[in-house]
Parts: sequence; C-alpha cells; structure tokens
Amino acid sequence: MGQCLNCFKKNQDCQQDVVSQQANTNSKPLNEHQTETITFYKQSIVLTNDSHKPIVTDFKLLKTIGRGNFGKVLLVRKRSNGKVYAMKIVNKYDLQVKKQVEYAKTERIILEKIDHPFISKLHYAFQTQQKLYYVIDFCAGGELFFHLRRAYKFKENQVQFYAVEIIIALEYLHDSKILYRDLKPENILLCSDGHIKLIDFGLSKIISNRDKPSFSIVGTPEYLAPEVYSDDKLGHDESCDWWSLGALMYEMLTGAAPFYSQDRTLMFRNRTEKQTEMKPWFSEACSSLLTGLLNNNPKQRINIQQIKKHPFFSDIDWNQAQNRQLVPPIIPELNDELDLRYFNKMFLDEPPIDSPVNKKEQFDNYDYFTYNSEVLTES
Repeated sequence: MGQCLNCFKKNQDCQQDVVSQQANTNSKPLNEHQTETITFYKQSIVLTNDSHKPIVTDFKLLKTIGRGNFGKVLLVRKRSNGKVYAMKIVNKYDLQVKKQVEYAKTERIILEKIDHPFISKLHYAFQTQQKLYYVIDFCAGGELFFHLRRAYKFKENQVQFYAVEIIIALEYLHDSKILYRDLKPENILLCSDGHIKLIDFGLSKIISNRDKPSFSIVGTPEYLAPEVYSDDKLGHDESCDWWSLGALMYEMLTGAAPFYSQDRTLMFRNRTEKQTEMKPWFSEACSSLLTGLLNNNPKQRINIQQIKKHPFFSDIDWNQAQNRQLVPPIIPELNDELDLRYFNKMFLDEPPIDSPVNKKEQFDNYDYFTYNSEVLTES
C-alpha cells in the first residue's frame, strides 16, 4: 500500500479504528479576548470578550456519554440558561503525540462555519493549557451504531430514510467546500424526534478548490474509499464521501461493511480486487445504487445529481426531506431530556468529571479557538 496506516484499536463496544496520516510531504494536513470578527482560512471566526468567555464551571457535568481516542464526551447543563448540551473534551497532549493538532483546529473552524439541520451545531468552545472543549448539540437518541447493533440490520425503507438525510448533509458540506471523510454509524446521532445529525469533523478538510484532490490518508478503514489509500498518488475529492455512504448503506442492510475483516490488509485487498456481493434480498434499485456508490473508480462513481435522481429514491420529495418532514423509522422513546437509555452503559457508569491531567503538560493556547454563540457580532 506504500504508506503505513496509523490505526487505533477498535474495542468491542463502540470505538472504530481511525486512519490518519499524510500521504506525502507536499500535502498539508487538515487544516481571545476582545469581541471582534476576523478572517482565518477565509472563514469568519468570532472571538469573544472576557466577560463572555466560557469556562468549564459554567456547566454542570451530568453524565459521561462517550469516549474517543483523544478524550471523552459529557452530558452537561449550562448553568445560566438550563439547557443541556454534549461537551467534547480533548487532551492537547494526545493531539500533540498523534500529530492531530491541525485537525483539531480545522474541526473548530468547520463547526462554527456550518449551520444545517442534519449537522450538530457548535454553541461554545474554549480551552485550557491542557485541553480543548467543544460544546455542541445533545442528541438524546444516541448513535445510529447503537440502534443498528440492536437490530443487526435495517429494512430498505429504513436505510432509505437515513441515506436521504445523510446525502443532504454531505451535499451541504461539499457545497461549503468541506470533505467529511469519516462517515460511519458512530458519527450519526439520532435526535429525540428521530432525525439525524452528523458529528465529529476531526478528519474533515476545508478545500479551496473542489476540483483539486487531497492526499491525506484519513478515515475509518471499513468505510475508506479505495482512492484514499491507493498507491497511484492521484489523491481524492468529495466522491470519497459517496463511497463511504455506499459502505454505510451496505452495513445497514447486511450487518457488516463490504469485505469486512479484522485483517485490515486482507480487507483492503479484497475491496480493490473483488466485486461487492449484492445480497439476494436487495431490490434491483438498491443493488444498482450500491453498485454506483461502491465503484472503485472515483471518475465512474455516481455523483450527487445522479444519486438524488436514482430510482432507489424515486418516492422521495427532497424538499420535504430538507425540511425534516419525512417520518423517521425510529423515534426514540424518552421519559425526559435526561433519559440516556440509548447510550452505552459502560460510559454512563464512568464518573462525569473533567479528569485531571499532568500539570507539567502545558501547551500554548490555540489561536482563534474560543467561541460563544450567545455573543452576536457583525461579520
């Protein structure tokens, strides 16, 4: 494969391997105090003054609801307004060791830039010398991963619904010149009404030209488009997200991603050398769509216009879908806003604390990181 893939182990509960490494030395990685708006990476970044600067004690820490490679996620309540949010806490030391600092900075920029009903919104961001804090929407329905594992596989009409809302979100990101690059069940959350939100932009990239390829080897192996790790050095563009959509749909329909194997080398080889098996229970339209999405040649892979016009979506009113008017196949049963039945008990049993770190680990503040959505500024 030419490049060593930097994989992090997936446990049996809910963490996925993540691949993250630059493909060559010429390609760059993804990439507070007075109230003002500045331009950074050609994006509008809002800085807040000290009186509005969020800190962790502004929030009551309620429950641990997730954990990742660089930290954890807590359910929190903002003391001033009583609203609940998800707080993602990331250790700067881990980012430094795994060379992910630029990715974290890019995620912060993207989270402020995007505003879409199917993408989690950033409400606050702040930092200490040891940690980064992102305060985003809390989705009480939990991860799509949770529901898929409980059901093992979904019916086609269920897969159609989730695919439609994911497609609309990806189209918005691509139009905003953002490659998502980490589509997987863990990164799709269900709101209390059953609609989805995409989360986690730690492997995403802002691009200046949609026709210019990227060369960073990033993603989760099960959903990684072949051109991302190919030796041909042609790079990848937004079509890599459509291959990942095909892999995700295939998993939702069958219970496993195409050619899934714990042997990563075997999985990658089979993916490029064999044809994806279309199961006998797939409808003709479903098989046709998956064949178009999982085409290993990105130049021949179907694009957004072809996807939305595909017979698999013939009964979909895309305007209604955009306005969240489709009926979700799964509507979470919740007693109240703190009902956490759709979250992994392993995490819920952890104490909801902002874990102490080694005070010797001191890092410079990241520029333009602090954000407070309550502070309105002119662009």
